[in-house]
Amino acid sequence: MRPRYLAVKDLPLTTVDSVSPIPLYHQIELDLREMILSGTLAPNDMLPPELELCRAYDVGRHTMRHALTRLAADGLIERHVGRGTFVKSQMDRKQFYLDRSFTKQMAQMGLVARSEVLSTRKGTISEIHPKPLHSKLGYNCFQLERLRFGGDDPIGVQRAVIVTERCPDIDKHNFEECSLYETLASIYDLSIHRILHSISAASATPSQSKLLEIHEGAALLVVNTSAFLEDNDIIEQTTSYYRADRYEYITAHTFH
Repeated sequence: MRPRYLAVKDLPLTTVDSVSPIPLYHQIELDLREMILSGTLAPNDMLPPELELCRAYDVGRHTMRHALTRLAADGLIERHVGRGTFVKSQMDRKQFYLDRSFTKQMAQMGLVARSEVLSTRKGTISEIHPKPLHSKLGYNCFQLERLRFGGDDPIGVQRAVIVTERCPDIDKHNFEECSLYETLASIYDLSIHRILHSISAASATPSQSKLLEIHEGAALLVVNTSAFLEDNDIIEQTTSYYRADRYEYITAHTFH
């Protein structure tokens, strides 16, 4: 396949924030990483020249080289002296569908799904909770934080808030051994009818890097998921922090 030569004007670059606590090189890394993972930058695409990227992001060459070096270290790009910087093929990355059962997907990959419950708490929906839950202000909820594994590999940290109006005592279940959605369906006869996602990027905090066995500041895919029942009543909202180095994340919206 012949490389596709891209100019700065062809890319939806996000301007860096000089007052942000996130280093400039890391802001650039996250921006380019998101373009690669989303497919905006496809395998074999040639990035604009380094100097053009410096001007577009308004940073020095040292900052730009630091960002590109981190992407190269994670196998997302390859740099050739005299030729340029190219997006590498990600054929070795496993496809992970955001709107499908985690347990079933791991089984299809030949891996055993496993969860480690990090914390649980009962409470009440308030304005500090994610906006999709604000239609349920004052309702009782159950908060569940888990570390999700595929085999021995940690894949993501998930923080779920479940509205317990229609699933009382859900906190009594052991979510290291059972699936949240399967519990809702089999015990409470509550089937998920619609899922909404919002996706962004973030860098791993010290605690996340320890849990996910990645270096501090590594790129994470942040997925906010809101699950609705057939009557369009929200039942659950989850914020997931997925490691971005081993999986290609895909979403679809077909329900049966």
